[in-house]
Amino acid sequence: MLAGFRGIAPHENICSVQNRPSNDPRDQALRAALADAASLAAIIADEFRASYRGERRDVYIGTLARYVADLGGSLEEKPDGGLTAAFEGRRISVRFSG
Repeated sequence: MLAGFRGIAPHENICSVQNRPSNDPRDQALRAALADAASLAAIIADEFRASYRGERRDVYIGTLARYVADLGGSLEEKPDGGLTAAFEGRRISVRFSG
């Protein structure tokens, strides 16, 4: 079970009744955004490497922004196309590999 979430299987597919990870690009973007939002909230460094490398970056960014907001932060797009996450006065640059 996932810490803090009783009764949820570790690979429960959010879009079907199958109990295995989905290969759908949208599901992968949602899963990566959730994990990265939690990491961003706890990070102390001023730069973060996003874990998502799929084709649905729009889904990832939108979902990440909502999760970050739920954790009390904000996600802003920079003029150069990058992202900045802000939590309690800390600003963290979000970088994508590749």
